[in-house]
Amino acid sequence: MIKVNGIAKSFSKKHIIDEVTFSVAAGECLALCGGNGAGKSTMVKMLTGIYTPDKGTIEMNGIASSRSSTAYRAQFSYMPDDLAFHPLVTGQEALQYAADLQKIPSQRVQEVLELAGLEAHAKQKVKNYSKGMLQRLSLAQSLLVATPVLILDEPTNGLDPYWVHRLKELIQEQKRSGQTIVLTTHMLSIVEQLADTLAFLQDGTLLVNDSVAALLHRYPTLDDALFNEYTHE
Repeated sequence: MIKVNGIAKSFSKKHIIDEVTFSVAAGECLALCGGNGAGKSTMVKMLTGIYTPDKGTIEMNGIASSRSSTAYRAQFSYMPDDLAFHPLVTGQEALQYAADLQKIPSQRVQEVLELAGLEAHAKQKVKNYSKGMLQRLSLAQSLLVATPVLILDEPTNGLDPYWVHRLKELIQEQKRSGQTIVLTTHMLSIVEQLADTLAFLQDGTLLVNDSVAALLHRYPTLDDALFNEYTHE
């Protein structure tokens, strides 16, 4: 479903991503991990077409990435880690605007509000939403369309334990429906529970690209696999 081949990205002559290659099979979940500054956000922005790789190629469902490619953009839904909603609109208005742009029925807006637990706050202005509620509103907008791929950038940020648990259930539901998932996270417990493959970046280099099951077969935990065997100061 996703093929990333030798992509690299630099800013001001500083290498951020250094010739990374990986793939994600249809219906599987890839967890993209790494410390701060490892290149996760840059990688996600290249997957979503916000950034263009300096070299290498990205394909999604057989379609090459391009900022101007409507066909490529139609392959994925995206939950960024910093989506800014207008503070003076309500949650429902924010989603309805996104739905109207994509010609999505209003009924779907109500469905995703319920999925995100925001139906009781639908008429509340976004400026009064908590961090967790804003995160759930961002999740809701990413679920408006049933695309082949769902990209979630740090989806647990700001969520309380209940909604971390509910998010995991929602991701499992999306996987069962056949959707391919790419998520970035610092929470290795989520990787163990949800991901089929772990891609671990360090200083822009893909240090680990292996199945979660294989890693857990060789090591007691992903902590052991990553921080005792692979990573370094």
